[in-house]
Amino acid sequence: MGENEHQSREWSIDIDQENNLEEVLEPALDCCIYRVPLYLRKINEEAYTPKLISIGPLHCGRKELMGMENQKKRYWSKFGERVNAQKLEEFKTYMESQEQSIRGNYSVTSKLRNSKYVAMILYDAVFIIELFLRNFYRTNDFLLKSPMANSIIEDLLLLENQVPYFVLNDLYMKAFPSSEGDPSFFDLSLSFFSGMSIFNNVSFSAGEPQVNHFTDFLRGALIMEVQSTVQSNGRKIYDLPTATKLNESGLKFKGLEGKCLLDISLEKRKRGKWLPWFEVNELQIPRIQIYDDTESMFRNLMALEMFHYPTQTHICNYVFLLDYLIDTSKDVDLLVEKEIIVNYMGDNEAIAKLFNTLCQHIILSNSCYYDISEQIKAHYKYPWNHLKATFKSVYFSNLWTGTATVAATFLLILTVIQTVCSIKQIF
Repeated sequence: MGENEHQSREWSIDIDQENNLEEVLEPALDCCIYRVPLYLRKINEEAYTPKLISIGPLHCGRKELMGMENQKKRYWSKFGERVNAQKLEEFKTYMESQEQSIRGNYSVTSKLRNSKYVAMILYDAVFIIELFLRNFYRTNDFLLKSPMANSIIEDLLLLENQVPYFVLNDLYMKAFPSSEGDPSFFDLSLSFFSGMSIFNNVSFSAGEPQVNHFTDFLRGALIMEVQSTVQSNGRKIYDLPTATKLNESGLKFKGLEGKCLLDISLEKRKRGKWLPWFEVNELQIPRIQIYDDTESMFRNLMALEMFHYPTQTHICNYVFLLDYLIDTSKDVDLLVEKEIIVNYMGDNEAIAKLFNTLCQHIILSNSCYYDISEQIKAHYKYPWNHLKATFKSVYFSNLWTGTATVAATFLLILTVIQTVCSIKQIF
């Protein structure tokens, strides 16, 4: 135990973060953890940068993150109380055998020598496992209380701040061989991130997904429930009207609760059993809660898709669609009114700016929402829909206006009938 603690102090103090990394000219086939390129970073540097804790080699050694290194040592010691010293030696042997495979998961290579690299990954992995165990069993720990827990969750979902998931899972299985009733590492992961609103409607009904790291875990949670129905069909969305313009054309919006975030649909809705003329198109969008960290979440998911899932960019498709619908704060006002957006940022203008900038420098991809977008455009281009919407807004905008319109129409009909009867009497 003492030797391991000494080892942690050695690597955590002497790392020169600025000169620690170099580009890999040809990433390995199993590369899945990427350094975000400068052209994306320049838009919002903070969205890709950990604020509290470094995990893995890409941000290891940053001076502003060194405060959490002592917490890693504390957790290493606490984890040592769960397992024996022999188990920790097995961990070290395992990490040494997997070093090259682990290095191949990163798009940049670390110049750390073997012993420091192995120690860094090992201490980060043990910290995560111990943290997840403490969360699962409701251990009283200040790292699991707000605002520390929220900051750690946000940092653990950053694309550059990852260790391979297989390392975490393998170490956990070595420490706690599976037995009936014990949670899997996947269970621990889901429990830890379940506090995020985005996980509220995730069931993983098809079983545990194959994931590469926690950013990939989040993406898998979002697309798993809908990936069989939202498939890219080789076409890109373009020229889609904004939400307010669509609303003026008679398209209705409805926020759905209890649905996966990506499960967007366009449905026909009748306004009344005997009024087929009032049938309307309704765009149904699952409710999304917007927090200050929502931008960081989307940016990292979109960066992962750009580099790792270029033909399955479901998150990018979703953001592109909302970007088309949202141009100004008036569009956000409408979506908030329809309970599609729940604003925890306090400013609708900020949400409009958020979606207007998320897609900057993101390559427009084939969209799984292409068919829906074409139906929406067809609705918008059909003059009859505009006429119905105008008629409704002018003559049936509320109960009193509608009543007055019906009464006036009825009076007009009676007047016409009286006039016809009078003419008949004359002739």
